[in-house]
Amino acid sequence: MSEKVISMAKKPMTRQQKRLVFYLLMFALPILQFLLFYIYVNFNSIIVAFQERTYLGGEFHVAFTTKNVKEAFSFFFSASGLGMLWRSVQLLLGQLIIVTPLALLFSYYIAKEKRGASFFRLALYLPQVVSVVVLGTLFEYLVDRALPAVFSTKPLLLTNGTVTFYASLIFTLWFSFGTNVLIFTGAMSGVDQSVVESAQLDGVTSFQEFLYIYVPMIFSTVTTFVLTGLAGIFNNQMNLHIFFGVNAEFGASVYGYYFYQIAARDTTGDLLSDGSGNFMSLRALAALGLISTCILVPMTLGVRKLLNKYGPSAE
Repeated sequence: MSEKVISMAKKPMTRQQKRLVFYLLMFALPILQFLLFYIYVNFNSIIVAFQERTYLGGEFHVAFTTKNVKEAFSFFFSASGLGMLWRSVQLLLGQLIIVTPLALLFSYYIAKEKRGASFFRLALYLPQVVSVVVLGTLFEYLVDRALPAVFSTKPLLLTNGTVTFYASLIFTLWFSFGTNVLIFTGAMSGVDQSVVESAQLDGVTSFQEFLYIYVPMIFSTVTTFVLTGLAGIFNNQMNLHIFFGVNAEFGASVYGYYFYQIAARDTTGDLLSDGSGNFMSLRALAALGLISTCILVPMTLGVRKLLNKYGPSAE
């Protein structure tokens, strides 16, 4: 009996068993990360939004409360909260109205291998190769040292909140432009050329080819960018951390940066000023994140449904 057990223990794994072990090892880390940094973090954030902690008798006492939600709603509809929301919306509008149409045009130009396409491909891909921190440092030197020296003006990033915001907005839109071109060019390379050739035989112009063939065929990719931009209203920190760390002026702040700023400055739950005389705790910040999720989920699903129903690729 003992010899039989020893022989079974020494039996090598089959090919199928090795594959199973390989798959388990490959997926173990991403699944663990998903459970810890998505499921646990979000679930804990919901719990914290309805908690109140008091220190009595040498120990902490936790109780259910809606005070944090009320505080978050009060901040959201205050002048400070609506101002940050408007700046976040301006970033979304810049991406939709300026970046996306221009990226589509440049991607079409590159995909059709027009004159200078290789140069534009290299120039527009460059921001994706170089670290955003390096580009942010170069941009900071440009607008705070080079341009003021040439035109005898004040440093743009350090002037005031409004100027700082638009300077950061320009950098964010410029950096995201390369990403859009990179993805759109890849999508356009997959367009069926037999359809294009058939349209050319019917006398279609380049603009008609772009508008009625290429855009509808890659519209699912465009939809993805629209939805991620919409979801980023409360997440995109507009690269303010690269320029200022946690010390950017409140007048330049957007929601994505504000969430990071409060959490980075205080991990104990102490009250922090939002720059306008109001105060926000980490527990109220968790409630604010819950409110933003409740706003964005139906909005994102609604926009997705509308784009799928009325977009150029709709049947």
